[in-house]
Amino acid sequence: MFANKSKHNAQPSSSRSLLTIFIATLFLYSNISLAETPTTQTDTQVNKTESLQNAEQELHTSLVLTALKLDFYNRRCRGISVAKNFNKVNRLYITKYSLTANNFIKDYINNDVRKEKASQERDFKKTLNSLGGCAKAKQKDWIKKIHDQFKTTLEQAQQSAWFPEEN
Repeated sequence: MFANKSKHNAQPSSSRSLLTIFIATLFLYSNISLAETPTTQTDTQVNKTESLQNAEQELHTSLVLTALKLDFYNRRCRGISVAKNFNKVNRLYITKYSLTANNFIKDYINNDVRKEKASQERDFKKTLNSLGGCAKAKQKDWIKKIHDQFKTTLEQAQQSAWFPEEN
C-alpha cells in the first residue's frame, strides 16, 4: 500500500515538473520571438528618436528662457536695454534653422510670444525680489550661475543635431 502511495504521489509531481518546464519554455520562446520582431525594434528606435528629439527641444527651450533671464537682469540691474543674449540665440536659430527665436517661442513654448516674455519677466522679478534685489543676487553668485548655464547651453545647442519639425 505504501508503494502505491509513493508511486501515485511521484507521478503528479513529475507531471507538474513537466508542465512547469513546458510553460517556462513557452514563456521564454514568446519573449525571444517578440524581441526579435522588426516592429518592436522599429518601435524602440522611434521611441529613442522621439525622446532624443524631446531632450534636444528641452535644451533649446532652456536656452531661450535662460537668455531672457540674463537680458532681464541686464536691463533691471545694469541698465543695459539691449537684449544681447537673446540676440545671440536669435542669430544661432536664424543661421542654423532659418527660424527666429521669437518663432521658436511661438511654435514650441507659447503661441503668444509677448505674453510668454511678460510671464518670464514677472517670474524673474519675483525671484530677484526673493533674493533681496540686484546686489544680493550678485553677492550670492545667482547671476553668475545663470550666465554659466547660458554659456553651456548655448555651446550644446550649437552642437545639437535637433531640427525644428514642420507644423
